[in-house]
Amino acid sequence: MKQRDYETLRRHLAINIKAFRREHALSQEGLSLEADVDRTYVSQIERSLGNPSLLILAALAGALGRDVGELLSPPSPRPRGK
Repeated sequence: MKQRDYETLRRHLAINIKAFRREHALSQEGLSLEADVDRTYVSQIERSLGNPSLLILAALAGALGRDVGELLSPPSPRPRGK
């Protein structure tokens, strides 16, 4: 996998985690408690800085009611102004 592809996956993950978290009306703290992941790590992931393990991805996906694949998929276009 090329570095550029890896960066794209991290961006997809960041956008999707934030969007799914907001759909569930969860704060970063709320998601971190549900997934048993440190809040600062959730913040890093949402800013494309974190490099989560499969275990962390599975915990976040479970807390958000999603599959791990959905977290890494290209994000759906969002309406402008939201």
